[in-house]
Amino acid sequence: MKDSAAARSTRKDSLRNRELLITAARQVFAERGFSATLDDIARHAGLGTGTAYRNFPNKQALAAEVLSEATERILADARAALEVEDPWAGLVVFFERAAARQAADRGLYESLSGRGDHEEQARIWPEIVAAVTELYERAHRAGVIRADAAAQDIAAIFALLGPAFEMSRATSPELWRRYLALILDGFRATERPALPVPPPPADALNAILRAGKRTS
Repeated sequence: MKDSAAARSTRKDSLRNRELLITAARQVFAERGFSATLDDIARHAGLGTGTAYRNFPNKQALAAEVLSEATERILADARAALEVEDPWAGLVVFFERAAARQAADRGLYESLSGRGDHEEQARIWPEIVAAVTELYERAHRAGVIRADAAAQDIAAIFALLGPAFEMSRATSPELWRRYLALILDGFRATERPALPVPPPPADALNAILRAGKRTS
């Protein structure tokens, strides 16, 4: 009986430590991005480094668990935006919500812009593009966005917002909204010349992300 009780206590402590590490990782990655180490996260959680490594082999494994939750929220944002009756307003709502999440969470932005785990990015981006495609198609049918705007441009658009997120952290927390509005204005279906080159093919997303990682 004593051995059984001790085993239950050990499992309970292990689960508690894991949750403490996940909670700490959310906070540390959001503030510092992927420059944070597993040691930093353990310290923030009030745990020893050995405890951290018993639960996660490296920070990438911990980041994958934390950031998969955050990216699922972006997918939910895309689905919720489809509930907005006006197609243009729905597209704007999605970009504003997804950008707000990245402005508040440096780790999420870095993950989506190519500086996180490559396998996790390869899983996430096709799901995001698929969710956003319906928003674009609906806006195209309504004639509210330019005909050559494509859903797969989204990865590059968020990458372009990165400097605006950094400026917002250093100055005004909402500054990024100005630059998002300027980008979105380029989507509007008005008297505009065609874009000089077509969008990247959907199967080129991984290559785009790797290129962004090399230049970061």
